[in-house]
Amino acid sequence: MKHKVARLSLAVIAVTLSGAGHAEEAQILLPKPDIEEVVVMGKFVPDEKRDTSEISNVLDSEALDMLADSTVGDALSRVTGLSLVGGKYVYVRGLGERYSSTLLNGFRISSPVPFQKTVPLDIVPKSIVQSLLVQKTYSAEYPGDFSGGLVDIRTLAAPDENYFNLELNLGGNSETTGGDGLTYRGGHRDNWGYDDGTREIPDNIKGLSSEAFEAAGFPQDLALGASFYNYWDISEKELKPDAGADAELGLLFELNNNLNLGVLGAVSYRNSYQNRFKDFRRYEFTGVNGGSNQTVQFEQNSTSHTIDVSGFFSVGLESYNHSVSLSPLILRQSNDELQQQRGLSSEDDVNSGTPVVSYLLQWTENEIESTSLQGEHAFDFGDALEGGVVRWRIVDGAAERISPDRRTYTYAVNNDGLEEMVIPSQQAAGDLREIYQAPDRNFAALNDQIDEAGIDLELPFYLGNGDLTVKAGWSDYERIRESRDRLFRFDVRSSAPDYITLMTPSQFFGIDNWSRAYLDIRDFSASAANASGIFPFARSGEDTTAYYLAVDAQMTPTVRVQLGVRREEATLFADAWGGNTAEGTVNSRSEDFTDTLPSGSVTWEFIPDMQIRLAYSETVNRPSLLEITGTTIRNPEDSNLYRGNVFLQPAEVENLDARWEWYFGANDSMSVGLFQKDFTNPIEVGKVQAQNDIFTWFNAEEASLEGIEIEVRKDLYLGDWLGWSDAWNGFTLTTNVSFIDSEVTLLGAGETAANVPVTGNRQIAALFQNKRQLTGQSDVLGNVILSYLDFDSGLEGSLAYNYTGERVVLVGAENAPNIIEDARGKLDLLVKYNFNLWQTDLTLEFKAKNLLNEKVEWTQGGLPYESWEQGVSYSATLKAVLF
Repeated sequence: MKHKVARLSLAVIAVTLSGAGHAEEAQILLPKPDIEEVVVMGKFVPDEKRDTSEISNVLDSEALDMLADSTVGDALSRVTGLSLVGGKYVYVRGLGERYSSTLLNGFRISSPVPFQKTVPLDIVPKSIVQSLLVQKTYSAEYPGDFSGGLVDIRTLAAPDENYFNLELNLGGNSETTGGDGLTYRGGHRDNWGYDDGTREIPDNIKGLSSEAFEAAGFPQDLALGASFYNYWDISEKELKPDAGADAELGLLFELNNNLNLGVLGAVSYRNSYQNRFKDFRRYEFTGVNGGSNQTVQFEQNSTSHTIDVSGFFSVGLESYNHSVSLSPLILRQSNDELQQQRGLSSEDDVNSGTPVVSYLLQWTENEIESTSLQGEHAFDFGDALEGGVVRWRIVDGAAERISPDRRTYTYAVNNDGLEEMVIPSQQAAGDLREIYQAPDRNFAALNDQIDEAGIDLELPFYLGNGDLTVKAGWSDYERIRESRDRLFRFDVRSSAPDYITLMTPSQFFGIDNWSRAYLDIRDFSASAANASGIFPFARSGEDTTAYYLAVDAQMTPTVRVQLGVRREEATLFADAWGGNTAEGTVNSRSEDFTDTLPSGSVTWEFIPDMQIRLAYSETVNRPSLLEITGTTIRNPEDSNLYRGNVFLQPAEVENLDARWEWYFGANDSMSVGLFQKDFTNPIEVGKVQAQNDIFTWFNAEEASLEGIEIEVRKDLYLGDWLGWSDAWNGFTLTTNVSFIDSEVTLLGAGETAANVPVTGNRQIAALFQNKRQLTGQSDVLGNVILSYLDFDSGLEGSLAYNYTGERVVLVGAENAPNIIEDARGKLDLLVKYNFNLWQTDLTLEFKAKNLLNEKVEWTQGGLPYESWEQGVSYSATLKAVLF
């Protein structure tokens, strides 16, 4: 790891030294038309991060096109101080996704994922994005639930001309394509990302509540159990290449009175497969001289079939001073996963373990919908007040996640050497670890609804030596989340013959066994609600009204000051119920919060093209809706159980930033930034006492985060410097590196785990250590990107290296150390060729991602925990500009 960090640091220094000597030679390479005279009046530096009063980074459409990344999440990992976790969630400056905010065109969007506050960014295709703004310092116009940073996804803008683009894509992965993958019989519409009803709860059960199902009794429950879909057979098939298509249409209609009507539509489809072969191990730590026993060793093989579908439409009416637009958006991602775990499982020592094989069949549909109506109106009040702007928005958003018929079961080798199904009546819960204790079928659904309205006002004043803009705004944001969960558990009746459990699943659940009353079924949703804390119904929400006032003043030609204050009045509420627990009782929670959040920044251009920024702000980090909902659910990302904590309180954050910036060419720049964040009551993860297989959230005592960020961008005019042809002038080198350190103190002086309350009259388990780094924080992040663009030849491309340092992925408890993800690097290649054929502009593109294919490795106490290879991904794309 030290060698990789050194290489990143040397790259930053080398680019800085090479750029300083050639700042005056910088030029923009464009096609060379006949020109009679050129008059150079000054140097234009088109950099949004320079113009803003905040510390930010921007990836515009040109930068996005030069990366091999296909999703927003992948592209954001190239930004200084950002890392991508699980291929979906962006961590800003090492802080987990719960400390970041994701906006769409300046407003919030729903998330279908139960465990994350923000949207999974692998669901957002790069094809609908105009630019990405990452703001690392807080300003009053944004939501106050801001800690690590803010990502604003700006979708395609209204067209200024007519066009139609079509794109076809074919690709694969070295671990997957052409190889064998696991499969089973699903529905007829799976390839389009929709279940056709095959996985739904049978109609005769759907109308029964859990209590009514349990009350049906024998023999009626036999008919209910026999009505479930009974295709379980698992087979292997050769996995096809990945395929996709994109289309984008823009139309401009010029109407009377300088009025323009713009229409834009974009659709995207992706069909992809992924095999993952994972080494999976677990341990029991004794605490005696750091001793441990391995309890589990599996080969975990999984095949995922993912279908991504997105659609974006916008119609806008625009005149000289006014514009109104209506923009619906839909993002869908469906995933069909089949997982097999085969190996040894034991209670305390894998050397005497039992051979087992477990299966998971899981279909999931995630969908995000958002419709926004927005307007912008400019007005003047004389020379002293010219260019005032009013912006307003009305947003209706929704998200849905359905996971119908999640099926799990395990076979274990018995004393006769035969594989038999593990069932509750024959298998003690503690005998084997990391297996499924019974054949289960789970049906889960989540709905997330957002309504937002807001208005923003900008009033510029021209005051001779300086300009001043007053900003004010109001917004009202309401979010409601509801979930339903129903779990059916199967068993064998005492009258059944012994050979029943030796059958395959399709034989086991066959009509003969139901008709002979060999099988039993329970609606576990009712009976488990009190005993296990798994409640079938939950409802939570947030209602926030906010006001802000800010001043952005150019005090002198070289000094700019921004001051703001935001006031938020928020209500959080949550409840979980079912079984013997009534709605509005032990799990009900509602609490009001009022926060006044100041922010300010100063930018001083102390010499031409060189400036310093200083920023300070106070923000909050409120619990997510799931984190305050008093039920226990399984995280689909890591398969662990998590329980919400009704006692959670918001964290308070003080943010201090400084950044030095140097713009030494038309596109050349360098920056060095320092940051520090201090947290009071940070929200951290622990385990529930006496239930160490269940995680929960709690308020720690305090935490701090600090770091340094270095970023350099330099055009490399190798042709001019070395006397070579102009084709060598198209290279650009972009490098960035972040060094980050954090520490969280979990318990205050004199506190023990018994002082931390948890839902269900419990407490957190004893901690492995009271001080550690924040969960998810990497110590080093870095990128080196070499890009190339030559208009004459039509060639462009990039070679991009990304490095992510080690981080804590899961916390331990008592004697068990934290689980650490080791540092790793990733190298991606993009090559594009632009040409014209048959009077059509075409682009041929080739991508290769993860060329180094470094293994993903998790460890616990220095021992292997999980490891796998992601494989090398590759694709070829043909894009046509049809008009």
